[in-house]
Amino acid sequence: MAPPKRSAPFDDDDDADDSAHHLGQSSRATSPPQSSSNKRRRTSDESSVQRDASSDVDDRQNVSTPPSEIDSEEDGDDDEEAMLAATQAVEARKNSNRTTNNEPAAHGILEAVELENFMCHDYMEFKLGPLINFICGKNGSGKSAILTGIVLCLGGKASTTNRGARLQNFIKEGKDHARILCKIKNQGDHAYMPELYGNTIQVERYFSRTGTSGFKLKSEKGRVVSTRKFDLEEICDHMMLQIDNPMTVLSQDQARQFLGSSGQGEKYKFFMKGVQLEQLDQDYRVIEEQQENIRAKIEDKLPDLDDLKKKYERAKNKQEISQKYDSMLDKARDLRRVMAWAQVVEQENIRDSYAALVQEEDAKIAQAEARLAEVDEIFQQSDRAATAAREAYDASNEVVRQLQEERNEAKAQQEDIKRETQEAVAEQRSIRAALKDADKTIQTKKEAIQLEEQRLAELNGGGAAQRIAALENAKSTLEQAKQDYTQHKRQREHRLKDITDMETAEKEAEEAKKAQEQRVKQQEQNLKQLTEHRNSQDLAYHPNMPSLLKALQQERGFHDRPIGPLGKHVKLLRPEWSSILEKSFGTGLNAFIVFGKSDEILLSNIMRRAKCSLPIFIANRQPLNIREPDSRFDTVLRVLEIDNESVKKQLVIANAIEQTLLIPDMSEASDALYSGGRPLENVKRCYCFSPTSRLRGAALSYRNGQAAQDPIHEFHGTPRMRTDVDDTIRRQREAVQESKDQLRQAEEEWRSARDRHEKSKQALVRHDRMEREMQIAVQKAEDEQERIVEAIKEDAVEGGNRDVLLQQLADAKEQKTVHENSYLDSVAALDQLKTTLREATQKLNELGARIAEAEAAAAETQAAAQKAGKKRAYDLGEKNNVIAQIDDSKRDRAEMQRNVANMDEKIANFIGQAREVCERVNIPEGENHESLQKKYNRIQADYRKYHDRIGDREQIAAEAAKWSKAYESAKREVKGLSDLRDKLTETMVQRRYRWKQFRNFISHRSKASFMYMLSERGFRGTLTLDHKQKLMDIRVEPDITRRDGTGRSVRTLSGGEKSFAQICLLLAIWEAMGAPIRCLDEFDVFMDAVNRSTSVNLLIEGARQSIGGQFILISPGTKSDIKRAPDVNPIEIAAPERGQTRLVLATA
Repeated sequence: MAPPKRSAPFDDDDDADDSAHHLGQSSRATSPPQSSSNKRRRTSDESSVQRDASSDVDDRQNVSTPPSEIDSEEDGDDDEEAMLAATQAVEARKNSNRTTNNEPAAHGILEAVELENFMCHDYMEFKLGPLINFICGKNGSGKSAILTGIVLCLGGKASTTNRGARLQNFIKEGKDHARILCKIKNQGDHAYMPELYGNTIQVERYFSRTGTSGFKLKSEKGRVVSTRKFDLEEICDHMMLQIDNPMTVLSQDQARQFLGSSGQGEKYKFFMKGVQLEQLDQDYRVIEEQQENIRAKIEDKLPDLDDLKKKYERAKNKQEISQKYDSMLDKARDLRRVMAWAQVVEQENIRDSYAALVQEEDAKIAQAEARLAEVDEIFQQSDRAATAAREAYDASNEVVRQLQEERNEAKAQQEDIKRETQEAVAEQRSIRAALKDADKTIQTKKEAIQLEEQRLAELNGGGAAQRIAALENAKSTLEQAKQDYTQHKRQREHRLKDITDMETAEKEAEEAKKAQEQRVKQQEQNLKQLTEHRNSQDLAYHPNMPSLLKALQQERGFHDRPIGPLGKHVKLLRPEWSSILEKSFGTGLNAFIVFGKSDEILLSNIMRRAKCSLPIFIANRQPLNIREPDSRFDTVLRVLEIDNESVKKQLVIANAIEQTLLIPDMSEASDALYSGGRPLENVKRCYCFSPTSRLRGAALSYRNGQAAQDPIHEFHGTPRMRTDVDDTIRRQREAVQESKDQLRQAEEEWRSARDRHEKSKQALVRHDRMEREMQIAVQKAEDEQERIVEAIKEDAVEGGNRDVLLQQLADAKEQKTVHENSYLDSVAALDQLKTTLREATQKLNELGARIAEAEAAAAETQAAAQKAGKKRAYDLGEKNNVIAQIDDSKRDRAEMQRNVANMDEKIANFIGQAREVCERVNIPEGENHESLQKKYNRIQADYRKYHDRIGDREQIAAEAAKWSKAYESAKREVKGLSDLRDKLTETMVQRRYRWKQFRNFISHRSKASFMYMLSERGFRGTLTLDHKQKLMDIRVEPDITRRDGTGRSVRTLSGGEKSFAQICLLLAIWEAMGAPIRCLDEFDVFMDAVNRSTSVNLLIEGARQSIGGQFILISPGTKSDIKRAPDVNPIEIAAPERGQTRLVLATA
């Protein structure tokens, strides 16, 4: 039986006090031990039997459990002395309570009740007083709903209320759910968990028509503490709220049944159940059943105990015989112990030899590492020297190349100028010869004309001369028109070249626009991938990268697992540098690192099979000496978080990330890098942003002692380095917006180029139109010249050869003029060509000298670079040799350490096995395992002879120990059962005696209180309790003048007398119960005014005498029927709206 959850007033083993005076001090002190009536006891529980007793129980096997039936107990109703003591105690308490104020209980009483959609109430809240509460109202006003709500809210069953079989029956018609809330006072020293609930515990029960229901236990502030019914039962148990006790909350039907309808046996059961004696008797019966089970178990175990005792005695006798041979066995055991540890010593000697070899290898490694530091420093110096020499050689080669290109270009220019000069000299000679011929022709023609004019003057008076002058003007006009036309026609080539240039510019602008559109699409695609796969880094790498990684994971042939791709081990702390660093790292972030040539070959084969070819770096595990610049600068290394040391080492070697500065502004970067006139210490280059975009930038550095700048283009693709995803997405959005802005700019440039192209084509159209107009002007001038020539021809018919001569003279002059102009042009052109030729020759000579100097310098730098390279290769070979020596020593040391570890493990195993034999012992000097084994074998042979005769001593001892242990264990078990049975027997004798004392006291107290209550109105009566027959009856005589004191049966009383007798009986039983809350429904429904007034006063006086008890009494009367007092709280309930209508009766 489970122990009670709290101590009850009489739950100890002290003797009961028979004194009625002491028993009457407090009604609360008279209550029997409380136990949960909701929990069923198991009638048999063998697991509760204790088995730790150790004494023999043979003398207790005949003890039996005494009878415990309450039927055999004497009836205490005729004990006049006890009855007199109870009457005096009741009288004394009444007199004492008249001078003592009734104080409210600190906990366990109701403060308020709330009903929502419950029975006939929509919502109603009742504030209850701490002592006496009268709830008044007409029939149908919902008074009884309060008691029903209290019972259901505090865990009672729906069936116990006699108002409904299920919770759904209590939901108001037309509503879907109902709620009941009871507030329980929780103060004083005996409050229940005040730190959780506070001064008030709020118990809420809710249920709906769908069948859902539950409890909520809330604190004073409304916070839900628990929803388990078990916790509610704990609270009710702690505060002694006997909700399922029919005497605690007594409805009108139950009271009527208790007084009028039930028989004497039923009344007795009702009484015993109400005062909790019935439950206590059931608990005692469970204990008695357990006593009987223990007795049967003891009887079953006694034969087994005797059999175990006999086996133990036989084994003990055999063991005593075998002890004669202890000396031989002890000697064998000593040898066995020494042999076990002799093997350990041999293994430890082997282990010590390996450890000495490890120390030797450690010394070698330390010496080689010191040498490595020296050769590494030498190699670093030679590496820096080789790098500088290579850079100087590359720079000198670049200078030679540039000079050679410049010389070739100058040589070609010189050849062209020389050819043009020779052509100009030849042309000038031919022009001089033509001038001489033209002068001779002019002189001859002038002489002939003069002769002809003299002849013609004689024939004509001068009209022909005018026409000749007009002809000269016409020729001059024609010559100017032709010259303008020719000059305008030459300009057409420039127009066509402009169209070609503008067309090319338009195409370039269009291609730039299309490229920018593609860039925008790529940036948007990158943004989409970043957004959709924000937690995935695989999209930044080769599409077959997952297959490659899976193949690497499955491969078992690597000596060291490859590391990669490198980008997965790098986190960028400054995302704004993502584009520049991704571009500068190039394919290095896609690469893998291995630590040997065989691993490199294996990885290459796997990459080919996976169709994912990526760079592979072969690294070593030696530490890298890093020299960083001033801490005020950000470097690439400082903005990266690298989780693998080999990856960090590779990026340092390949990209010099520890000596690459990051300065966003280009001017600030230039000032920081170039302002001192010499390179910063431990700085190789500096990355900075482009003034127009953070996606592009420049790399500033020193080259051949001069400042150099190389562009860093925008990185197109998904970032491979890990970074803040949200920040990367934000920056990608900015990149998309920037690309869109650049696209708009490219579109503007394309439109501008297109407009210029159209304008150049329109200019060509205008040029062609003007060319046609000039051609027409030339044709008109030619027509005018032909007209004048025709007129002169007509004069020539008359004038002879004069016109012919004039024409020939004019042609000769014109030819001379042309030759003179050509000669002047050729002289100026020749002078210019000679000057240009001299300059080109001088420049070519200078370039030849510079090339010779540069080639000499390049040869020197080449020799220096080769020498530095050989020195670096030699130093690298020395370093690798030392590293190889260290690796060899480490492998040897690792092998020795593995041997030491294996030996340690082997020794630990040997020690463990030896310790199973004994703790460590000393090995005799000069002995080893082999010699000890021979001695042990001889003793074993002697012992086997003994063993064949008597048997194994250890087996005999084990057998004796086994049966001894079994016998002692069985003895302790039987002893424990006997002790437990005796203790239960002794306890039940005392508890049965005290139970009887409780029953007698409650009976006498109820009788005395009943008579006292009846006497308040002048009634006489008796309460009869027959505990042997289990009968209870009351008899009441309303007429005090009658001499017959036997009284009348309740059935013969009037309704008011019956209700008054009911109240008297209830007050008497309540006085004996000591429950903190007592509820009674419509106690005065059948009373007249006199009985009602007397009953009300009687209830008030009775309630005041129950110090600290709370009474909730329901009456169909009004508040005016209740006598006002500070401890009396009358509550009147108005009838709820039920939708009734008044009947209309027809008049006769």
